[in-house]
Amino acid sequence: GREYIMTREDFSDLSKAIRYSNWMAPRFAHKKWYQKMMNGVFGPVENPKIRSRVIPLNAQVKKSKNAVVPYQLIDDFIDSAGFLIILDECLCRKGMECKDYPVNFGCIMLGEGARTLLKGNHGREVTAKEAKKHVREAEKHGLVPFAAHAKAEEQVIGIPEEQHHKFIELCLCCPCCCLAMKNLKYYTPEIHRHNFINVGFAAKALPDCTGCNKCVSACPSDAIKKNGNKVWVKEDICIGCGICQYTCEHDAIRLVQIGKPRGELMDYFDGLRLDLS
Repeated sequence: GREYIMTREDFSDLSKAIRYSNWMAPRFAHKKWYQKMMNGVFGPVENPKIRSRVIPLNAQVKKSKNAVVPYQLIDDFIDSAGFLIILDECLCRKGMECKDYPVNFGCIMLGEGARTLLKGNHGREVTAKEAKKHVREAEKHGLVPFAAHAKAEEQVIGIPEEQHHKFIELCLCCPCCCLAMKNLKYYTPEIHRHNFINVGFAAKALPDCTGCNKCVSACPSDAIKKNGNKVWVKEDICIGCGICQYTCEHDAIRLVQIGKPRGELMDYFDGLRLDLS
């Protein structure tokens, strides 16, 4: 029950254990106890302990007077935070010893609840302008922004329980190391639908598709399927992350708008009210 900030050594040891559990989980995903374990980690559907929203960067959207492009959602989100800190390293990439994406490109923590991270010298306080620039750089690295509010952060990075409603994280994830993205295809439909949803975008294969299938293996949610010499996208489970668009060498798949955007990013966190000011 003590509150503390984990050291890099602590997290490295934890990551090794998580890597083993990630190997175990898919093998036994059909077991009833796996469902119980997932409910313990994420909480039951009616009372989730973690809420994540995928925010595609620079998505191809139709011109519309009422459309809110993803960048605008993120910028408004950042502007609403009274405190911002960029971590020196990505904890997931550090623990997994990532070779394909920059380990020293950290996530952004928003709200007064994240101020405790300064005590452990895990990052630097930044302005809204610096945070927005960091998000733009994430696109160049092919990273996917996840806005997440997780109960586990109280124990993992030492955010006091009474400050938890004043904190949210904007993770900049790679598909190979992010624990959420790595296991998306193994979550039950209920957990997938209620905890990992996009903000109104989905992938769509274009007629130029050559059937190289790189997007099939790259998709973290297993939403892209082979269809003869082409591919097709299961829109209901596509999280709109844009990894497929980033991976495709033929520009034959891209994100399209499938729903009317809501006014603010926090509107996607149903029933969750945070005070980030």
